Amino acid sequence: MQVILMEKVANLGNLGDVVKVKDGYARNYLIPHGKAKRATQDNLKAFESRRAELEKAQAEQLAKAQERGTKLDGFKLQIAQKAGVDGRLFGSVTNYDIVEGLQKQGHEVERRSSARRSGCRRGR
Repeated sequence: MQVILMEKVANLGNLGDVVKVKDGYARNYLIPHGKAKRATQDNLKAFESRRAELEKAQAEQLAKAQERGTKLDGFKLQIAQKAGVDGRLFGSVTNYDIVEGLQKQGHEVERRSSARRSGCRRGR
């Protein structure tokens, strides 16, 4: 199936690229998450009319992410958790723990964005 990418997708393409992907990948992931649309004539025309708007939104999102990245560059976060005598944790450090720690330090982070952007399967 051919789709138009509505945003940059890792290992696939950039905004506006028309790529061929497997039907299941398009139907089950790309289209429902708003990352792509079917490459029909109508969708191509609609995309071209909105292209500048979408590129501007993507550039703003990238600028915000880079700004957050520079703020966090070299930043260290310590999270205290209970551990056994041998040093093993009684659980795990979750995305929620990390976001909570960052927010206590004055960084603006959404819990939802941290899980999705880091490639973690939790929080979806």
